[in-house]
Amino acid sequence: MSAAAPNKCIYLDYNGTTPIHPSVINAMMPYLTHHFGNPSSSHFYGHEPKRAVHQARLSLLKLIQPRDYTDADADSSCIVFTGCGTESNNLAIRLALLSSMHKANAQTGLLHVVTTNIEHPAISQCLASYSLENNNNGGMTPKITVTHVPVNKEGIVSTQDVLDAIQPNTALVTVMTANNEVGSIQPVFEIAAACRERNVLFHTDAAQAVGKIDLRGLAHEDVGADMITMVGHKFGAPKGIAALYIRKQCVREDDSVLLMGGGQEGGRRGGTENVPYIVGIGRASELLLEQQALEDDSKLEVWQCNARRMEQMRDRLLKNLTCGLENHTVVRANGPSCATNRLPNTLSVGLRGIQSGMLLSRIGNVVACGAGSACHSSSSSSGCSYSSILKAMEVPPEYAVGTLRLSVGPDTTSEDIDRAASIIVEEVRRHKRFKDSY
Repeated sequence: MSAAAPNKCIYLDYNGTTPIHPSVINAMMPYLTHHFGNPSSSHFYGHEPKRAVHQARLSLLKLIQPRDYTDADADSSCIVFTGCGTESNNLAIRLALLSSMHKANAQTGLLHVVTTNIEHPAISQCLASYSLENNNNGGMTPKITVTHVPVNKEGIVSTQDVLDAIQPNTALVTVMTANNEVGSIQPVFEIAAACRERNVLFHTDAAQAVGKIDLRGLAHEDVGADMITMVGHKFGAPKGIAALYIRKQCVREDDSVLLMGGGQEGGRRGGTENVPYIVGIGRASELLLEQQALEDDSKLEVWQCNARRMEQMRDRLLKNLTCGLENHTVVRANGPSCATNRLPNTLSVGLRGIQSGMLLSRIGNVVACGAGSACHSSSSSSGCSYSSILKAMEVPPEYAVGTLRLSVGPDTTSEDIDRAASIIVEEVRRHKRFKDSY
């Protein structure tokens, strides 16, 4: 999706959602037309949909299993398809709690969960619904206490801090793979291995990471995560389809039912499978690992080519904003200073003296981006309220209230970047001139 043509809105909100890849649409179409059968049917019309659903599970597994993983090694029942990342995250938490009742504190009956203070609301609000502190005798059961491990000023949590927070009754550690707002990548491979040593379930929300960084090995049988959330519309598949990887036998089978019904998804989530969308997320997964030839006759996987290009566009955008505003305001990039610790496509940039909500109201029809996170309420107006992520990172308020979240995609062009930066710079200059006149 490119929007370089005049009078078109430039899309810089790929962390919010991505356009569906044309190859994904093509793969889905037969299952919206002549392959319309129910995959649970034993007759002819069920055969191809059943095969396609199975293949999609295998394709997703290849994104998170070790590089030497083959279809012969696969246990496709490890993948449970869901309707969205929120459902996958909620399911992971519920499965972990119900499977860990034997760890409950003998005196209080409480379980314990370790997480960070920058998680997506699908994690933080779900945990709050189980929390004894927030719900007293109401809310969800079983009851838990939660330790929110703080991140540093770059938005990264310490592995040791996470491990130090584990208690005898800890049922789950859940840490996102990469933050949707500032792009900070968490040490989830290290945390997963350490949690396995301590016999504590580990879940990671990898929604923002798929297609941007290499996740192969995250589901390693011996040292990988127990549960992993993947979301289709973050990497070229439609909205309304996601998946939860559940390591075999890591949770009790009799506690793992989300929806009771016809026994689909290995009995965990009853209901007829959304075959076209499942095919779509499977095809989007395959695309990421396909080989792409370069000008020097070498080859890279598509996700690597995408990451290189997105990083170039992200850096160009920051440079244009910094140079364009050097005499008008101070530009501050939020998040990790080291490129290897942040998503290649994500730029969280604070503009001192600007209120990002007001700025977006002026440019939103020509540059599509976010103030903070698209998953949180936009603010930064007279009340000077701003993202909890930026608060957790101790971003100075004068930059936090003026923070834009800009995220590029594989098809973002240099023309898109230059035009978007020019629009933002001109609007900031206009705002500053207006303020200085009073």
